[in-house]
Parts: sequence; C-alpha cells; structure tokens
Amino acid sequence: MTKCFNGRESVSITTKEDTMVELEHVSKYYGVTRALEDVTCRIQKGEIVGFLGPNGAGKSTAMKIITTYTAPSRGKARVGGLDVLERPLDVRRMIGYLPETVPLYDDMLVREYLEFMGQARHLNGKLKSRLNWVVEACGLESVLQRKISVLSKGFKQRTCLAQALIHDPEVLILDEPTSGLDPLQIIGIRQLIRNLAHEKTIILSTHILSEVANVADRILVVNQGRLVADGSFDDLIDQVSDKNSIYLAIRGTRKELQDGLKGIQEVRETAADSDTPRGVSGMHVYYSEKIDMVKKLNELIRERGWEVVEFHRERLSLEDSFIRLTRADSGKPDSGASEKKKGGGR
Repeated sequence: MTKCFNGRESVSITTKEDTMVELEHVSKYYGVTRALEDVTCRIQKGEIVGFLGPNGAGKSTAMKIITTYTAPSRGKARVGGLDVLERPLDVRRMIGYLPETVPLYDDMLVREYLEFMGQARHLNGKLKSRLNWVVEACGLESVLQRKISVLSKGFKQRTCLAQALIHDPEVLILDEPTSGLDPLQIIGIRQLIRNLAHEKTIILSTHILSEVANVADRILVVNQGRLVADGSFDDLIDQVSDKNSIYLAIRGTRKELQDGLKGIQEVRETAADSDTPRGVSGMHVYYSEKIDMVKKLNELIRERGWEVVEFHRERLSLEDSFIRLTRADSGKPDSGASEKKKGGGR
C-alpha cells in the first residue's frame, strides 16, 4: 500500500488477480483517423483513476470501448476479467456510467425516475433496498418527491449519479461529474466519490485538473491517441521534470541577475520571471543534475552582495505537468531572455 497525493491509501497495482479494468494493446481507427494507438493499462479494485487529456485525445473513445459502446480495432479490453466483445451484456451489468449529459426525464419525480432505471436494470426484488441505498448515498432524501425539472444543477447531478449506482456496479465511470456545479456542490460530489471508492473502482474523466488532484489515486494521461503517462501526481512530475530547477529573485535588475548566472558553468538554461514587483528581478534556473546548485548560488549571492527576495527549489504543478505531457513539442523550458510567469506549483 502506498500513500497517494490525495491522502488516500492506494491499492497495490502489482497483481493481475485484482485487476478490474484492463486495456491490452488497444487501438481504435475511424477510417484513416487514429483515435487510440496501442494503449495498455490496468485499473485495480478500489482505485480512483483520473483520465486526462485534451479534447480529441482519445479519452471518450477509451470510455466507449470499456463500456462496450464501440469495439477496438485491435487489442483486448476486459472488465472484471470478461472480454468486452465476447461478454458485452455481462460487462454492462458490472458498469455504472455517468455521462457528461444524462437524458433525464423532467416530468418524472426523482423516485419515479430511479424506480424506472432500476426496473430497466431488472433489479426486481432488490429494487427497494437498492433505491434506499442510492438515495442515502447520494443525499436525495429531501427531493425524492420533487419533479426533476425543478431540481438544482447539484441535485440533478446527484440524481444522475444515483442512476449509475442503482444496480450496485463494481466499476463506476464518471464523465465530468462536477461540470456546472458551484463550489459547495463540487465538495459534496467529491466527498461522495471518495466514499464510494471503498467499494467501487472509479474512472474519472474530467478537464478540471484540481478535481483529479483532490480525489484520484492515479492519473492516466492520453494525448493524440497514446497513453503518455500513468502514475501518481509525483510520478507525473518526475516524468516531465527532466531538469533540476531553482527559482531566485533578487532586489536588482534582470541584466545584473543574468550576468551573474552566466558565470556558473553548470547552468543549462534560464527563464526570466515577468511577474515580479518593481525593483525585483526573478529567474528560473535549470541546471545539470550532478551539482549542488544551492551551494553555487549561495556563493554567487555572497560574491555579488545581492539582497535575496526569494530562493527555493521549484516543483511543477499538476497543470504544468499536464501541459508538458500533452503539448506537441519537447516541453523544454525557453532559454536566455525567455519569460515565464511564476506558478503555484513551486
């Protein structure tokens, strides 16, 4: 068991027996258009996995394959050990799906809608107990007898989540679950997802990176149809942080700071900070790994008599990591006189 960045204990990902969702060399083509290319990953029982990527990256295609709505062109997809092509109906029984836009029946009461969805899932004698469970889990007690048309966005989203849970699925797939919600509603949905993770495997597809950071054990990043990253928040940062970096700000001019840094041979690149107060100059310093740059910079500071305003090692934010993983170029920082605004991830 390892501690992940959201504070939950993550499950081990080393045993195939615990695998709930598996993509094995999966590719999907629409004519000559590549939607997915050779994607392989395993998602374990009890994990919350954030599925990230730019628009058109292949996230939706992967979700459609997992939920049996489309077939892979190559490779294998399994849910609970069952092949999605060979056992599609059994796979669908194992999955609860919350799409970004659920076709709710506005003229129905919340209770009527959930009963209808339970009947569609052939729950029969289990319907009453399952209805009671999802109502309590999703906090719908106060709106059961209300028409869906008069519900707030937050309660509509909770109702949608309840329909995805009504048949007690082992795997829950959530597409933009907090879209359009206010901060309090987002906190409520976030806590609900955390609570469900004790019993469910959850795949969370979203463009809101902070949501992933708050609830996910692992992050899968897809770009141009390929899986470009798979790991915890720290794993992703390690993957894109190919240089050591320190931020130094002094009371003085940018030229003064640049000239001083040019004297340190191990400085590979620098990027000026364009967001400093008047009279202060800041620089992101990228350097060779096998060097004590803190010591070198301290010597330079003493030699030049600089008044230091800020001095610390840098750490990429989730947003910076995502950008580096998904942009087309190499992701190397600009050199020389390039400018960079300070981020919150240091």
